[in-house]
Amino acid sequence: MSQRGRLNFKQRIAFGLLWLISTAIASTVRVKVVGWEKLTKIVSDGKGGLILPWHGVTMLPIYHCRNMGFYSLVSLSKDGELQNSLLLSRGFRTIRGSSGRGGARALLELTRKLQEGGIMAHTPDGPKGPAKKVQPGTVYLAKRSGCPVLPVGVACKPCKRLNSWDAHMIPLPFSKAVIYFGNPLHISRDEDDAEAAGRIEVAINVAEQSAWAELGGQA
Repeated sequence: MSQRGRLNFKQRIAFGLLWLISTAIASTVRVKVVGWEKLTKIVSDGKGGLILPWHGVTMLPIYHCRNMGFYSLVSLSKDGELQNSLLLSRGFRTIRGSSGRGGARALLELTRKLQEGGIMAHTPDGPKGPAKKVQPGTVYLAKRSGCPVLPVGVACKPCKRLNSWDAHMIPLPFSKAVIYFGNPLHISRDEDDAEAAGRIEVAINVAEQSAWAELGGQA
C-alpha cells in the first residue's frame, strides 16, 4: 500500500489541498538558483551529502529539487503523515522517525544511506525548533557519514510569514526568489559537537544572507 493510502479521509482532503496550493504557488515563483553546480557535484561524486536549509523556508527547495530521489527524515506524528505524502509526491524518499519515536533506528538507516552515496535533504532545526539552531541528530549524521554538508539559503519577496515557531515562509504567487547553495563543509568525527553545530549554523545563515543580497535586500 502506498504511503498516501495510509491517510484517512480528512487527511486525504487536506493533502489534496496542500498539494494543489503549494504546487500552484511554487510553479509561478520566478526562482534564481545560485550555486546549483555545488549540488550537482555532490550528486555526481557519489559520496553522499547533506542538503541543509532551515525549517521555515522549505517550500521552494522541495519543489525545485523534486524527482531527484533525495532522502528526507519525517516524524511519525499525525502532522508528519501529510508531510510524508507531500514529499513522496515530489519524488523524495522518506525515512520515518523523530526524537520521540523511532529516532535511533532512523538515524542509523540514514547514516547507511549516506555512506552508500545517498543525498539527504534535511532541516537541521526541525521538527520543533528552536528555529535556526542545529539539533544533535544533524551533527551525528554529518560526523558518522563523513559526507559533505551543503548549506542552503532561501529568500523570497513578496511573501507571507506564518505565526509558527519557524515563521514559515509562504511565497506569494508570481513573487521573486533566490535559492542559494553555499560552500560545502566537512565535519570530522573527532570535532566537538557544539563546534560542529555552530559551524553549520553559521554556514546556513551566511547562505541565507547571500540569498537575500542576491534578491536585493531583506524582506
